[in-house]
Amino acid sequence: MRFLQLFLVAMVLASCSAHSIKGKEERFRESVKTPSPTTTEAVYKIIDTSKIYKLVASYYKYDSNQTNVVAEYNYKKYLKFYKDGKLAVFDDFDLTSVDTLKAKVTDHGYYEYTYNTLYTRHHLTNKSGKQFYNPQVHEPNGDTLSLYSQSTKSISHYVAIAIPANVVVTEAEW
Repeated sequence: MRFLQLFLVAMVLASCSAHSIKGKEERFRESVKTPSPTTTEAVYKIIDTSKIYKLVASYYKYDSNQTNVVAEYNYKKYLKFYKDGKLAVFDDFDLTSVDTLKAKVTDHGYYEYTYNTLYTRHHLTNKSGKQFYNPQVHEPNGDTLSLYSQSTKSISHYVAIAIPANVVVTEAEW
């Protein structure tokens, strides 16, 4: 009888701790949610929402005169801009084998265009959890976006590519 009572107490405590952990995660997600920014038609002169942007190179700035190049990427990373100001970040996808890019299960964020600058904010998944990441466009050139990150002091170059006909991109639902 004593064993049964201890077992029941242990089960109640275990279920409470699991609920507490889940509650903290939900509160964290709610605290970093931001309203979808307003977008104007001017932003579509810079970005093309019918394409995805592939990461081709990244530079880490040490000071104003020196940069260290992280050359060609074997790692596949893509940005997808949606018409409603939403942004999906697809990590490690191979477009030749994937038939659906699911925006809801990837890192997500927002973009806005103000003062002739495109600002993006997205949640970056890392080993310690999620953190807010704030790159902004730095000198767009044709189909290339150069995003400057204030937090990591890096510049990442993305090239717009057409979405293959066999790949379906789901809508952003956040």
